[in-house]
Amino acid sequence: CALPICMKISKYVMICSLFVLLLSCGGESTDATKPTNIKDARQQLTAKKQELSQLKKDIQNLKDIIAELDPSSVEEKEVLVKIGQLEKKNFKHFVEVQGSVMPANDPGFASSETGGRILKLLVKEGDVVKKGVKIAEVNLESIKKSIIQLQTSLGLAKDIYQRQENLWKQNIGSEVQYLQAKNQVESLEKNIESLEFELTKANVFAPVSGVVDNIMVKEGEMAGPGTPIAQILNVRSLKVVAKVPEVYLGKIKKGERVKVRFPALDLEQEAKVSMIGRVINPVNRTFEVEASIRNSGYLKPNLMSTMFVNDYVADDVLVIADQYIQQDVSGNFYVMLVNDNRAVKQTIQLGRSYQNETEVIGGLSGEETIIFEGGTRVQDGDLVKVIQ
Repeated sequence: CALPICMKISKYVMICSLFVLLLSCGGESTDATKPTNIKDARQQLTAKKQELSQLKKDIQNLKDIIAELDPSSVEEKEVLVKIGQLEKKNFKHFVEVQGSVMPANDPGFASSETGGRILKLLVKEGDVVKKGVKIAEVNLESIKKSIIQLQTSLGLAKDIYQRQENLWKQNIGSEVQYLQAKNQVESLEKNIESLEFELTKANVFAPVSGVVDNIMVKEGEMAGPGTPIAQILNVRSLKVVAKVPEVYLGKIKKGERVKVRFPALDLEQEAKVSMIGRVINPVNRTFEVEASIRNSGYLKPNLMSTMFVNDYVADDVLVIADQYIQQDVSGNFYVMLVNDNRAVKQTIQLGRSYQNETEVIGGLSGEETIIFEGGTRVQDGDLVKVIQ
């Protein structure tokens, strides 16, 4: 035991001698070398700065040696920290996929059953209409003229038929002439009836209730049979359509509830999955998911949205805020604990993360005291002081 003590005393004497030597060197007068010009002054200034830098390094080395030889001479500082404990709770993880708002039903197209020039348009884009409401008129003047012409011919045919009938009753004339006159009357009546029915097609009605989204033909333009005149959307019944990666195919089921958010409106609501696509897109490896939503009056078709699909649930588990998790150079995750007023590094195993929280699956029991504030300022074994 005497040898280590002697070695320590020798080192201490050597340190003190070196320190005295440094002081004596630093205390020499520089009056004899006082510069007389600016060049010499700058050179001496540079030299003194270098000497000062070296002196600071020597002083720090001496302090380190003294601390090693006499640890009790070094005053250990306390690091101020705030502490707490983790609580167990239910943890949910959601997959966020982008989608867009679409009408739940296909748009309705109002069209004329017969061709003709658009005489009147009774609606404009943005109007709300009900199913069966008249929205346009087609000019069928040619049919009206044809009806008038046939009615004139019908009058003559009825007169001839009446005369033939009177003659037939008097046994004058042939039966063929009587039947031909009768057939002519009946044929003209049927033609007029058919044209009058065609005339009713001049009115174009809304096939569904909704909002007029697009007027495709203007007044005065020709519209052929079946040509769409106006597009009508039912904006009361909407859906969100999202493309979900195929890895989540077994995580989503028809009828389950999902969250849907509309960033542009800062709105969020629950929706019900109404359809899951049967085909995987070979280009981006996704499948379509549709969820029915209610329209509060602000939602519009093609509005961007985010669908949150719950793909993982863990009940009664430890959850920690991401800001308290640290990672060392080996890639291990850890948190700083407090034990007997000392900081303790505790390696942990992590599960899934969502919204700045992470599930702890190993390394903690929940009874530990964790440093919530100041954990990045301490190292394993540092003395800490807990503040409220």
